Amino acid sequence: MPSADSNLQNQSTETGQGEETAIGRALPLVGVEQIETVHGRRWAGRILHAMDQVITTILTCCLIALIAVMFANVVGRYVFSFSLTWATEFAQWLFIGVIFLAIPVAHRARMHLSLTFLTDRLPASGKAFLALASDVIVAYTTIMLLFGGQQLMELIGGVNHVLGLPIWIKYAVIPVSCIAGLVYLALRGFDADRNSWRGPLAILLSVAVYFVINRYGWISIEGGQPALVMGIAFATAMVLGAPISFAMLFSAFVANQASGSMPDPAVVQSMVNGSSKFLLLAIPFFITAGTLMNAGGLTRRLMDFAFSLVGHFRGGFAQVNVVSSMLYGGISGSSYSEAALGSKLLVPQMVRHGYSAEFSCAITAASSILPNIIPPSIALLILAAVSNLSVGELWLAGVGPGLLIVVCLMVTVYVVSRLRGYGEARERVSGGQRLRAFMRAGPVLVLAVIILGGIRFGIVTPTEAGVLAVIYSWILGMFAYRAYGLRELWRTLSTSAIEAALIGLLIGVAGPFAFILVSEQVPQSITGFMTGLSDNPVVALLIANAVMLFFGTFLDIGAGILILTPLLLPLMVEMGVDPIHFGLIVVVNLMLGGLTPPVGMLVFVTGTISKTPVHRIFRAMYPFFAALVVALLIVTFVPAISLGLGWLIGGR
Repeated sequence: MPSADSNLQNQSTETGQGEETAIGRALPLVGVEQIETVHGRRWAGRILHAMDQVITTILTCCLIALIAVMFANVVGRYVFSFSLTWATEFAQWLFIGVIFLAIPVAHRARMHLSLTFLTDRLPASGKAFLALASDVIVAYTTIMLLFGGQQLMELIGGVNHVLGLPIWIKYAVIPVSCIAGLVYLALRGFDADRNSWRGPLAILLSVAVYFVINRYGWISIEGGQPALVMGIAFATAMVLGAPISFAMLFSAFVANQASGSMPDPAVVQSMVNGSSKFLLLAIPFFITAGTLMNAGGLTRRLMDFAFSLVGHFRGGFAQVNVVSSMLYGGISGSSYSEAALGSKLLVPQMVRHGYSAEFSCAITAASSILPNIIPPSIALLILAAVSNLSVGELWLAGVGPGLLIVVCLMVTVYVVSRLRGYGEARERVSGGQRLRAFMRAGPVLVLAVIILGGIRFGIVTPTEAGVLAVIYSWILGMFAYRAYGLRELWRTLSTSAIEAALIGLLIGVAGPFAFILVSEQVPQSITGFMTGLSDNPVVALLIANAVMLFFGTFLDIGAGILILTPLLLPLMVEMGVDPIHFGLIVVVNLMLGGLTPPVGMLVFVTGTISKTPVHRIFRAMYPFFAALVVALLIVTFVPAISLGLGWLIGGR
């Protein structure tokens, strides 16, 4: 056991610092620093390079300002007993800027989430056609967003009394973002000397579609059923490989052509309002805190502590994989980040110690669902924003299911390791070694306690806890441990800003999407259908789980929450299911989609980083997926697993 511990500690610092993460992609994150290395036609490269520098700099400065303003407000509130009355409003405006500025940069870095299970199976000519169709959808949606934003700026009036600024300034970043996005789309093939025709052709076709449908009305779908039109448009865009956020926004614009119930400026305003809720400001903070901890080597300390706890069990490295994911979940809330981190740090170690590559990747992917279940979970933050449930209660409810999943995975690791001869049991480490590992990880573990305890007992809000986590991680990594300098800090902040913006964008575009569903009474129709099948809550929960498992196979966790929660939660509450309990069912269920084909984002992250064929990982996933389904059923039908901790400490 000591040798295993030292093996992990002695790994190259390249894998311990500056860890790149992935949010909603099947590839490790393409960092903003990598954008600059693209070569091709010089004129295109120079234009894009200049745009990269300007937009990324402004984007990162917005995130820094967001952190600074909210931290100043926290210090003022708790130290000097006064609050900056303008801080919350200003922070929301800054986050809107971060979201829209990141859209064109994400185009450039291929970071938008999309489904590729169809395109991956087509010949080159078929891939080229679908790529062009996807670009047309993106360009058309961008044009609609551009004109919708301009109209909104013209229609909106008045002054924000808190900031003393005209309200139209809040939306001024939208046209800038759209124009930059179209430029990126037009030039991204030229700078690489590959498919340079696709971007300009897509823009020309989208302009033609705009004039034919929107400006002159030569083709009209007026009178169609908006929900049906939206569903068809959304499914078509998804199958063609368009980014999910653009597919949702595209379908909302198309549905408006059928009914006109939500004019284009209203679609844009709904999108902005949905993405700028104060609660959502916690997302960029927790993402930034997690990436700063990775860069500072703090997560390595958690893994060392995990080795001291369970490294002596049968299948020791795999057991450590599970426990370290649980510990990391207490500070990050990002499953993709944990999958990337485990693939870099633990998978190579496991392979060197006799575990198969596919088994190592499978347990890494399976345990990576824990950060989105154990608080501070970003998935539960999104759920809270969609359902108006308490973040504190949801986070507290995530502890029980998270621990249950840990137990189920560890038992499965033990059984599989005995059958395959992996990782024989080792001698326990001494109490002194375990204490030293705990002391090394102590500063990180303290943060998790502060976050959950502070929010649960009403001391701080989730947003305030998030900004404190950022400052705490920064001080530890840069000053206490001297793990990185200003250059690495800037790169980490830039990456965090883009990741957070893409989540905010996805939440924002769900606003008009959900409005059309509700206005067309789709949730009520689904409720009527399911109650017609059975009014038994047990049967209804089984049906709901089956529906979510199906959609989770091709929807990212964020998109799944945003689409399915408004449809299913009212039905479950009507049948007497506690909404907090059902919220955990939703998150646990949809997280399993990250482990299943055809999308299986967590599997693709681990496979890509470790260079292991994903079909082998999917096969190795069978026993772990079965264990997780058992855990899901226990969470579903034993509410005390989710609600017991809240009852115990006098909450719900």
